[in-house]
Amino acid sequence: MYTVEHHAGRLIEAKLASPLTLADVQDFTQKHLAVMARIPVKYIGVVNLLGAHVFEPAVAGGLTKLLTTAASHVERSAYLIGESAIFSLQVERVIRESNSPNRRAFRNGGELVTWMSEILTPAEQLRLERFIREALAEAPMPGRAVWA
Repeated sequence: MYTVEHHAGRLIEAKLASPLTLADVQDFTQKHLAVMARIPVKYIGVVNLLGAHVFEPAVAGGLTKLLTTAASHVERSAYLIGESAIFSLQVERVIRESNSPNRRAFRNGGELVTWMSEILTPAEQLRLERFIREALAEAPMPGRAVWA
């Protein structure tokens, strides 16, 4: 399951949840690239991964390919993850292999918002805060990721 949306400024909001197939990743990639193309400057991305679990190798590879393709168009992106050490390592590897130093994973919504706020407009900031609060409220395992 996935969503990709654009509601404010340069901010692209995405959600990826398990199970996620390679076909899902390919469809998500097309939709993400289409949204990205509508933003005339580098975009800022936020991804809710709280409902995701360890990805199959082909799925992780597809996500790495997307992130690598989009790297030159990213101003900054952040990934909200839960406490799973194995999944965290996988996400960190996907981020590292995408060759973009402007991407980070967070277990804490408040820390994510603080890091992203350095470059956001007021409208983008409000939308990001709403997205993170909704992500935490909808998290399949409450308490695994926090705001502060």
